[in-house]
Amino acid sequence: MTEGIVTLSVRNYFAVMKEIHLSDARDVLKKYWGYDTFRKGQEKAIQSVIDGNDTLVLFPTGGGKSLCYQVPALLFDGLTLVISPLVALMQDQVDQLNRLGIRATFLNSTISYREVEQRLVNARNGMYKLLYIAPERLNTDLWKAEQQGLKIDLIAIDEAHCVSEWGHDFRPAYRTIREGLKEIDKDVRWLALTATATPEVKKDLLKVLEFSEPTIITGGFKRENLNWWVIKSEQKQKKLKKTVHKASKMGSGIIYSSTRKDCERWAQIFTAEGVPAKAYHAGLSSEEREKVQNEWIDDTIPLVTATNAFGMGIDKPNCRYVVHYTLPFSLEAYYQEAGRAGRDGEISYPILIYREADYEILKERIERSYPDYDVLRKVYDALCDSLNLAVGSEHQESEALELDEMQKRTGMSKQKIKASFTVLERLGVINQYDLFKPELGIQFLVSRDYLIDQIDQMKPKKGDFLDRLVRLYGPASFHEMKFLNEEMILEKLKVEPNQMRKGLTVLSEYDQILTFKMRGMSTMIRVCEHRMQKLHIDQKRAYHYKEVLLKKLHYMNRYAATSHCRELFLRTYFGETNCEPCGKCDNCLSGNNKIKEIQSEDVERVVECMKDQKRSISELSKLTGWKTSKLKRVLNHLEREEQIMKVEESMDENIYRLSMR
Repeated sequence: MTEGIVTLSVRNYFAVMKEIHLSDARDVLKKYWGYDTFRKGQEKAIQSVIDGNDTLVLFPTGGGKSLCYQVPALLFDGLTLVISPLVALMQDQVDQLNRLGIRATFLNSTISYREVEQRLVNARNGMYKLLYIAPERLNTDLWKAEQQGLKIDLIAIDEAHCVSEWGHDFRPAYRTIREGLKEIDKDVRWLALTATATPEVKKDLLKVLEFSEPTIITGGFKRENLNWWVIKSEQKQKKLKKTVHKASKMGSGIIYSSTRKDCERWAQIFTAEGVPAKAYHAGLSSEEREKVQNEWIDDTIPLVTATNAFGMGIDKPNCRYVVHYTLPFSLEAYYQEAGRAGRDGEISYPILIYREADYEILKERIERSYPDYDVLRKVYDALCDSLNLAVGSEHQESEALELDEMQKRTGMSKQKIKASFTVLERLGVINQYDLFKPELGIQFLVSRDYLIDQIDQMKPKKGDFLDRLVRLYGPASFHEMKFLNEEMILEKLKVEPNQMRKGLTVLSEYDQILTFKMRGMSTMIRVCEHRMQKLHIDQKRAYHYKEVLLKKLHYMNRYAATSHCRELFLRTYFGETNCEPCGKCDNCLSGNNKIKEIQSEDVERVVECMKDQKRSISELSKLTGWKTSKLKRVLNHLEREEQIMKVEESMDENIYRLSMR
């Protein structure tokens, strides 16, 4: 067969009829994105998708994962379903695709039930090439009723590490994706994508997604142009200033900090000291955040001081340094954020500034973020009561929640309530997101015919105002409160905010033909299942993830504290073997460059020693002739990959055996 033509399989007989070639994919790439060639690994991933293989793509941050499903989506006749956990990223990708002339939309908690219905009808009629959907939506009655009418050719699962309970950003709804899509045609193609998957995460997600003989395409975790750097100091502020003033001479950068207050403070400090900077965090409006993002991308400002909300989906090639002023909770998060440096292949620096106390502070924060069952039950009941949700009834749309009211109902602090919400969301009990754009909600209290008669009798200015409202809000607003972006409404009505409020007040209180509600920045919440009489959760599962987070924080701290090669530590953590020290991180350049990589022959030797029986560390040390330090590194690697397991654990030494296959 000539190169570039798809291979035959039962699963892609319809693709063969179209004779899809890789040259077609290159044509699509050139037409919509303007590139002549794909990046490393992209072509192989696209070929695998076209061939109908279950495909797992492991590309580092900036590796171009999204094109691995966006390009095939334009080659197939049907719909590509993209499952994504992030509302903001979903919106950004859809906006980018629409600007390119590619028909795409999304379904998530930010749109009304009727709008979801309409978009599903449009999808059924072939109006979209890509449909982005939050995983929680797959379990709704509406989706279950509509999915069989959709001609889906490809299912792409973005941020696939969310599937795994061992992942750094576990989402319970991801584990039920296969169940939620069981009515989909068995010939549909499946693609999972992530930038950060340890061996245990990769194994878990392949099992949960039921991938059969998958094609696994990895870009590797080695970044030739990144010089990994750690600065340990009790004088973190002084070190941060010195680092940024030195690094800013190379080009633009990012400082990641954990609080909005720190972001604002450092932006002011560096601007005053000659490095123009702006803060970016969830407290800014979407317009302000977009402005900061665009100014940084086009080099108007060289430095952004941000929380970890910054950087998702941004493709800025010439970021020269990324500084973490706060220790991240996991190496996955750190690698993803730090990897935003040097996407153009030029020498760049991911830098971590930390002190020993950082680890204990974060450890305590994890402990505090897991309230006990009685607290969760009380918060759940108070939430359902505040939403007027009766036992057994279903909550169809997200609603704004007032934390002050929750405080009164529970007698708890806002911090404890928020922590409870996070645990309940992780368990799939609720879904929450932050609303950044102010919205205006309207529901008409009279019939459409009556309104038309009233408009004809009103003074022209008032009648025109009401007529525009009716057209903007449409039929759905005669049955329920419908919310739209306030800025867009003001623009369409061609009035000032005070004029609009005054007009609405007259129509509501004097004419009594509508009711309206304003909502600004707030937390939006939806109870995902029918209200339970008594909160029922799997407590073991609920608190298991706390142990996962503590373990990940432990590895993050070990990375910060190690005296050996940083890159080697990262690559080994993500499951690579036979790695060499990088020779350019801070430890390698200071002479702490002893080879500590895990060799595949070392792994095989230990497995052979344990083939017939369980072994203690002392026994294995005698059999291999290794020092205990080397043996423990290999055993730790094998345990993380679930090739061995501890059968006894004591103060003296551990005993291991091979895992059952």
